[in-house]
Amino acid sequence: MVKDFFDSIGRELFTAIIGGIVGLLISVIFDDSIRNIKRKIVRKYKRLFSEKNDFKSHLFTIGDTSTSFFVIDGDGQFDFKRENIECRLTHEKIALPKELEAIRNEIATTEADKESKGLDHKWNGPLYGLAKYRHSRTSDKEDMTVLFNFYETDYFTFLASNLQLNRKLDTGKTVAETYIPYEQLENVVPFLANGFGVGLVIITSDENIIFSQRTGSSGARGNQMDISVVEGVHPILDRHSVNDGPDLFKTAVRGANEELGLIINPDIIKFLGYGIDVDYYQWNMLGYAHVPHTAMEIQNIRSRGTSGKWENSLLLFENFTPKNVAELIVTKDMWSTAKVALYWTAVRELGKNNIDRALKSVSKR
Repeated sequence: MVKDFFDSIGRELFTAIIGGIVGLLISVIFDDSIRNIKRKIVRKYKRLFSEKNDFKSHLFTIGDTSTSFFVIDGDGQFDFKRENIECRLTHEKIALPKELEAIRNEIATTEADKESKGLDHKWNGPLYGLAKYRHSRTSDKEDMTVLFNFYETDYFTFLASNLQLNRKLDTGKTVAETYIPYEQLENVVPFLANGFGVGLVIITSDENIIFSQRTGSSGARGNQMDISVVEGVHPILDRHSVNDGPDLFKTAVRGANEELGLIINPDIIKFLGYGIDVDYYQWNMLGYAHVPHTAMEIQNIRSRGTSGKWENSLLLFENFTPKNVAELIVTKDMWSTAKVALYWTAVRELGKNNIDRALKSVSKR
């Protein structure tokens, strides 16, 4: 009888264990199925109600901050050796389309009328436009190289083209929609590529970076915050000592002197890359320089007068740390070219992982 009792308990216990295992398996299977159904519903809901992302993936993006800058060459980790930047001058005549030529004539007439009346007016200084370029690498160390072919243009042409990109033509399309090849930005449009320039981030000896506040009378980006030096290449003042093309290092040295009052050695200038800001279709070579002056010394130097002081109302100084640079890139109202120059400078001087980590942290807020 005792034996039958234990046999009965054993059978019931075995049945309970088997039932529990089967129940567990069924629960897991059905739970997984329910979870999968739930995921599919959530995904469909997100696709149905989320905004359509009409982004251009080929434009420079920093963290969650999109820009209007298209990189042709460079990433901030390496700089161009001076001998690997060659600039030539082409004497080919680059003509404006008729509608843009008409706008230029309007500007010339208006500014001449202002001048004759003794009013503030813009003067028509010489500039360089980019006719074509070729980038490559050296055969031994694969260093970056570039050959720029420039043509002579002027400031009124820049005003009539680059600062009129949102102007509607008789066709109903804007200048930008008509002429900028958004899907092939690496192909330069010579008559639009006016005012080729350089942009520099200046780092002081006490680890500050310099920003400028542009005046309202500046031709482009009035009242905006900008990087330390932004200077157009001048056909006469920046002429190369050997050939008839310009020297971009001369442009950078002149810009630092005119805008900040600094006399810097071209050997400390590091050009990191170049590209186009499609908001203005402006091509710039970007870089930085670490100068042997403190922020206070530079402020005092500039207070004594500079020839380009009229372009910038004041200087601003910010600590050069990954966190602070990330904050500036994400939160400040600057044109995309300035943000790219800041990022590349941080990559080179502070480390790519450090600035990327800081940007990720700032973007999460």
